[in-house]
Amino acid sequence: MILILKDKATKEQIQEVTKIYEGYTKVVVDIEQSVLAAGGEYHIDCEEALIADGSDQSNLWGGGFRFGSREVDFVGLTNYKPSANHLSYEVTFPEIRQKMENLIRRVFDEQN
Repeated sequence: MILILKDKATKEQIQEVTKIYEGYTKVVVDIEQSVLAAGGEYHIDCEEALIADGSDQSNLWGGGFRFGSREVDFVGLTNYKPSANHLSYEVTFPEIRQKMENLIRRVFDEQN
């Protein structure tokens, strides 16, 4: 199940988004609306949920969060955006990485 989250995730929500990958969730972040979608097997699942919720695809960037190590990653097929001159699966724009990390940690990092 894909969940769209903006605020601190509950334990139940974390259990839901880590059903496919134990201790890890894929995420897609809308950097303009400060909302993320998490869960599912592929980043496209999260991307589709956000688009259906009103997000613009150009604002969507993918990554993930490992709950044990609290590591944020910035890799996803959704990040390949030739129209934005971004030709990598890893987010390379520092300002986008920072926005992503801030939101992912606000939602998932128990230390925040």
